Amino acid sequence: MDLPSVALFGVDIIRFTIDLGNTYALYLVVSLTLNLEAGYAGVPNFGKVMFVAGGAAIAGSVCGRLAAIILAVNTYPDYNGSIARIISDINSSLLHNPLLSVELLLLGLVLAAGVGAGLGFLASYPAIRLREDYLGMLLLASAQFFQLFLSGYTPFIGGTGGIEVPDVFGWVGTGIGFRDLVVLAFLGLFAILVYFYFERVARSPLGRTLRAIRDNEVASRALGKNDVAFRRNVIIIASAISGMAGALIAFEDGAVGPGSWTRITWTFWIWVIVIMGGSANNLGVALGALSFTFLFKTLDLVKFQFSSYVPFDVNWLQYLMFASLVILFLIARPGGILPEKSSTTLPRRTVARIMEPMPKPIESSETSENRSTSPETDPG
Repeated sequence: MDLPSVALFGVDIIRFTIDLGNTYALYLVVSLTLNLEAGYAGVPNFGKVMFVAGGAAIAGSVCGRLAAIILAVNTYPDYNGSIARIISDINSSLLHNPLLSVELLLLGLVLAAGVGAGLGFLASYPAIRLREDYLGMLLLASAQFFQLFLSGYTPFIGGTGGIEVPDVFGWVGTGIGFRDLVVLAFLGLFAILVYFYFERVARSPLGRTLRAIRDNEVASRALGKNDVAFRRNVIIIASAISGMAGALIAFEDGAVGPGSWTRITWTFWIWVIVIMGGSANNLGVALGALSFTFLFKTLDLVKFQFSSYVPFDVNWLQYLMFASLVILFLIARPGGILPEKSSTTLPRRTVARIMEPMPKPIESSETSENRSTSPETDPG
């Protein structure tokens, strides 16, 4: 059984919505990690693609080899050289083994989180010693070097050709659209958990400490805050979650390779989302990611209708539109859709109860009688 098809202006609305939701969930997760680093901690991470790529590469490489060992799939003479046959045999077995599929998915997420955290730990050393401008350039160059390494080192993910990844969602069935629907449910749950986690961090004493370090390092040090340790921990946590997002990209696409990620897709677009939504505001970033994803997907559908009206390749329309949007936001609304605001230290109901005026004390009858007979008020 397939998902129903509902056409509007020649577009299948159901499948468009599912694709929009999957892309939005992944963009939201990575954007929230950048918001924690740059928005709250003041670390301009221009190397987000490195952590996403690391998580995708380790999950796609290890999970496939491990599944071949568990299912006794012949990998002779070479895993990468026979990847099409090997993955086909693995997927045939996973169709009837949902438990192993879920275990491979969770293993991939754990491995991706570990690799992302490790790369974040290595990146934290220059991050805590360099100024913001030098740090941004260093992380950008490091991400490019890591991509070149993955492209040139063939035994890992097949070099420039890439490798296929086991379909851990294949047990859902062969119906058109149902696999994407299950992927949407999983990605949506993951994005919601990440959002509430970062929102909890923003409202905690840690979030206020990060803002203090971002705004004035000298003052925060004078108050006994270890800004080096705080920034290092933020980079490690954000990188681990970015690695998990990379693993989910690999499992969703069913393949992994240097073409699965680019600086534009997983670094510059992420910065565009944070700028549009509002730095240091998780809800603003969520709205920015939704606006960006909807505009991007919609323009991707209709851009070829403008081919006869523009004097350049229509594939550049998205780049020009979002570059113009960033400039407009920086000029007219630099705070984004929802600018940063101070977080409440207590729940709103508790604050409202504290701010309520105190009731006037009720005077007793004896007090009223004594006051009426006092010398100041006695007419005699």
